[in-house]
Amino acid sequence: MNPTPVSTPTGAKAGPDATPAGSPSAGPARGSHRRIDIKRMIVRVSRVVLPLALLLGWETTTGDPKTEPGVLFDSFFISKPSEIWAALDGWVEEGVLLESIQATVVAMLYGFTIGAVLGILVGIVLGSSPMLGDIFKPFIVALNAVPRLALVPLFILWFGFGLGSKVALVTLIVFFLVFYSTYEGVRDVEQRLIDVLKVMNASRLTVQLKVRIPSAATWIIQGLRVSVPYALVAAVTAEIIGANTGIGYLIQRSAGNFFTAGVFAGIAVLVVVSVVINALVTLLEKRLLRWKPRNLTGGGSATL
Repeated sequence: MNPTPVSTPTGAKAGPDATPAGSPSAGPARGSHRRIDIKRMIVRVSRVVLPLALLLGWETTTGDPKTEPGVLFDSFFISKPSEIWAALDGWVEEGVLLESIQATVVAMLYGFTIGAVLGILVGIVLGSSPMLGDIFKPFIVALNAVPRLALVPLFILWFGFGLGSKVALVTLIVFFLVFYSTYEGVRDVEQRLIDVLKVMNASRLTVQLKVRIPSAATWIIQGLRVSVPYALVAAVTAEIIGANTGIGYLIQRSAGNFFTAGVFAGIAVLVVVSVVINALVTLLEKRLLRWKPRNLTGGGSATL
């Protein structure tokens, strides 16, 4: 004898966990989603309106106090957004803006690559060997304590005012950031995983490739992400101290000529470059860490 099928109301989901469309909990659920959508809309609109309002207020409250009574800021010290835009336009016509951006980004990428590779390799080697770590870590800590800017004159003396001195400074800064992150990540690997492979007579290389490096991958990627903005700052700092091209050079040249709009224009370019690089790094991080499960809070949370 076949059981008689039980029909369900239209629009309702069958099953023990189903929530009928007219149940009391359906209304609060829709209200919660509506509030989340409103919050998202407020955030997106605010991200557009607030910068525009800031620029408008900046433009209207800045000027020459001698000819424009009532302004709050002297344009000699704080240039108007229109003057900053004019400075950028002048650099474009002069043909130095794209050239300077390219010089800064190239120095940053070269130094970042060299420093990251050295930091990862040294961090893995010293983190995997407690004896080597105990021997060399005090020397690395001592070198890390040396102010970076104190070494810039030496880099200029050794490598000149071109690309070499900028790459050297970026490499030095990125190396220590990536090294410490990699070193701590390798040392944080669970010993029981290593013991399991040793019981299976796994080689040292196998232990490194199968346990230490994969377990420390999150630490390494975080170290690389943190070092990216520092690499950009290091490249610009080297250009300000001594260089003949780059965004930092434009800022230094403008400051030497008391051209405030040029200084702000250089800062604006750095902000744009930094935002673009950070977006690319975030995208790359998400792709590399796709295997890592995300911690979800109870009830779920909306990403704004």
